[in-house]
Amino acid sequence: MIYTNVKMALASIRSSKVRSALTMLGIIIGVMSVVVTVSLGEGVKNQVVKQVNQLGSDIIVVRPGKTIERDANGKITKFNVVASFGASTITEQDVINVKKINGIEAVAPSSLITAAISTPEIENYAGALVIATTSDMGEILNHKLDYGDFFTDDTSRKLEAIIGSNVAASVFNQRDPIGRVMTLRGQEFVVRGIYAPFPTNPLNVGQNYNDAVFIPFETGKRITDGTTEIRELSIKASDPTKLDELVTEVNKTLLASHGGQEDYTILKQSEFVDATNQVFSVLTTFVAAIAGISLLVGGIGIMNIMLVSVSERTKEIGVRKAIGATNKQILGQFLIEAVVLSAMGGIIGVILSAIAAYIIKMTTELTPSLSFKTIALATSIAVIVGVVFGMAPAIKAARKDPIQALRHE
Repeated sequence: MIYTNVKMALASIRSSKVRSALTMLGIIIGVMSVVVTVSLGEGVKNQVVKQVNQLGSDIIVVRPGKTIERDANGKITKFNVVASFGASTITEQDVINVKKINGIEAVAPSSLITAAISTPEIENYAGALVIATTSDMGEILNHKLDYGDFFTDDTSRKLEAIIGSNVAASVFNQRDPIGRVMTLRGQEFVVRGIYAPFPTNPLNVGQNYNDAVFIPFETGKRITDGTTEIRELSIKASDPTKLDELVTEVNKTLLASHGGQEDYTILKQSEFVDATNQVFSVLTTFVAAIAGISLLVGGIGIMNIMLVSVSERTKEIGVRKAIGATNKQILGQFLIEAVVLSAMGGIIGVILSAIAAYIIKMTTELTPSLSFKTIALATSIAVIVGVVFGMAPAIKAARKDPIQALRHE
């Protein structure tokens, strides 16, 4: 019986091609909106997580200000980004104290310096992220240098710089400006190394080290007259499996030197990833829900067209009932027709979504992530919309009196 109803539904759709296409349009747009929105959200989330993960799972980061709150199980429950905007309370003594903790392989402070770069190719380039740090940063970043090497403790007071690939291209207009000189806050720095491109994301979430200029920490203090603040402390563990114990020890050490006040935040890389997933999942769900409203509009369109179809086919309903068709069979016929319309719209919507995702990937920096789960969910919702909004017309058709239906002109 279902197979027969499906054949009848397809025949009805073919007999009114334009009307059927317009009826499916709402579902097509709705499915496309949901699938493209979710795939874009997942794609951007994956790109951000990839960038966050570039430091590896054995890194702990300490930042000034109490920017998070945790529950009794240690899970992050609230973010307070504003707390990090105040003056940093992380000191060089903290760096010295943390280095003494067993199980730590490297510790690197980071101070951000406001500076414009000048070279013969460009007079005033302000797009660089100038970071004063120590030689341990090279080990913590654990990223390939295309040319040269990172500065060492022996050269910590020299005017040397390690630059990202974007800086090399922007201020020198070449990939390997080893030995070239650039002016920074009135001082001439020699380029010692150039990093290979770091992973990035289209939303520029997190630090983009492709735009970074790393200079020795002591040099950074000297060219700013000692006014630099430590905005981040990166710590690499010797044993990644003992990261939780190390966090506890770091916290004890910092509490002791901060007078018992926890005016800082300690985060593991895994927590950065969890926070990123949490934020993007909420945003994607919210935007997808808004896009899903178009499915509701598409469902109303199906209901309207099916009501018109029931009115136009009243005599057909009367004939079928006169030769023995039951109310249940009439209801099934029109309900399946609505579901077929909705399902076809869903399938076409998914196909167009895949094409749209490919075009977005080819023409932008976004990389949509089109998963089978998303496709299955969108198609299922389309079928449910067909059932829900096709029920009223189907019930109306099933309840028609056969005598009155046969008399209908």
